[in-house]
Amino acid sequence: MDILQMLSEAFAPDIVLLLMAGVCIGIIGGALPGISSTTTAALMATFALTMDVTHAVMFMAATQVGSTYGGSISASILNIPGTPASAATALEAYPMAQRGEGQKALAVNVMASFWGNTIGALLLLIIFPLALSLVLYFGSWEMFWFSIFGLVICAQLSRGDFKKGLLSACLGLIFAFVGSDPIYGAGGMRFTLGIRALKDGIGLIPAMVGLYGMSEVFTTLTNGNAKPLPVKKDKLFAFKEIWKYKWTTLKVAVVGFLIGVVPGVGSNIASWVGYSQARSASKNKEAFGNGSVEGLIGSEASNNACAPGAYAPLLALGIPGDGITAIVLGVLTVQGVQTGATFARNNPEFIYLLVLSILLAGVFFLLIGSFLCRPILKALSAPLPIIMATVICLCSMGAFSSASRESDIVIMFVFGVIGLLMKKSKIPIAPMVLGLVVGKDLIDSNFRRAILAGRGSLAPFFTRPFSLALIALLLIVVLKDLLAPVIKRRRKQTASVNEAE
Repeated sequence: MDILQMLSEAFAPDIVLLLMAGVCIGIIGGALPGISSTTTAALMATFALTMDVTHAVMFMAATQVGSTYGGSISASILNIPGTPASAATALEAYPMAQRGEGQKALAVNVMASFWGNTIGALLLLIIFPLALSLVLYFGSWEMFWFSIFGLVICAQLSRGDFKKGLLSACLGLIFAFVGSDPIYGAGGMRFTLGIRALKDGIGLIPAMVGLYGMSEVFTTLTNGNAKPLPVKKDKLFAFKEIWKYKWTTLKVAVVGFLIGVVPGVGSNIASWVGYSQARSASKNKEAFGNGSVEGLIGSEASNNACAPGAYAPLLALGIPGDGITAIVLGVLTVQGVQTGATFARNNPEFIYLLVLSILLAGVFFLLIGSFLCRPILKALSAPLPIIMATVICLCSMGAFSSASRESDIVIMFVFGVIGLLMKKSKIPIAPMVLGLVVGKDLIDSNFRRAILAGRGSLAPFFTRPFSLALIALLLIVVLKDLLAPVIKRRRKQTASVNEAE
């Protein structure tokens, strides 16, 4: 298939409509609290099975692109991440919305998401074979340390001090270990206290919706001076902001793509690592946590670049990079397509069509997201009781829809109270959410698999090259945060003594 033929196929009216439908569905699914990107993709898989292989993958890719961006909408205006990958976005976008800069926050989000998606798609095309060689060095040992690294980064960057962030992350891990054992299944129940509703564990969606959504409702209801968010008109497109931080955008997008290439890590960790990279390169670090444009770019460009990266191990090795590509793998398997090195070699045009569809989907969500900013913000001018009642309904629907269990609504309310208490105590919520995300499926499972693969030995955790590199990074991060205040305090004491003399 030559380039002109591929372009004519990608720009065919039926393909354009298919991609637009996928993007719109993805944005809605990502923006609704509790309806995650993976859930949206799972619902759309039924329709994808009725299409041919190429159209099915293009449709699923467009849905993923739309939902990854869509999560930033509710994170920005309601402080409720539509997807776990938007938790870092909420740290910066919601303070901007509270200042009346909601439209600016949404404009920066969609523009950063567009460039992150574009850079990620181009990297998928350019360094596809090279990036895959990295995957071969990542075993369960490296996945364990990578997850711990992401958790520590999240604890470091969230509001509040580092110790409170670590406490929040540990609480998230404790909650993640509730339920059946990841290795032995229902034969090993843990920390359920005999409660039948907890035998399958604490669902991520009900807990996340409770910690962010219901805690915000409780905070508003207990604050007699609460008022609707102010809304100021601003530009539809944030070209100026992205150009100002163009090198940050490029750097975090590359980082996000490389994280996407590593199977199982996903955009949840990519958003925090990108946010960390943006903060480390910033000349205005004190603005982070109070509405920083750089922070928004770091989170959104990174998690959107991660989405194309997740297709690299799927197509070349038959290993899904995240939850959505796992669903795509299921669709391909049902249709009799065997992914892996043979498929990539025999169907080189497939990767080009996939990249074209991701790029087109990015253009669609840029236009749709930009022109939807003002109508979305106008809805916030409604009376506060109506807004809060709507949020409660959305949260309840999101919590119930994840597994269709009434007990999940109870879990949502319980975590809403926990979130309220954490806010009152100034303990950051984001590390707990990430602890829930990576605790069972990444940290616990990979640790157990590594122990089994190493025949009970802990030595590979500390001797494998990539493990050593991640441990070194962890030590640098932890020691820097723990020792920096001590060094600064001693310098002040020394300076005061010298002045007294």
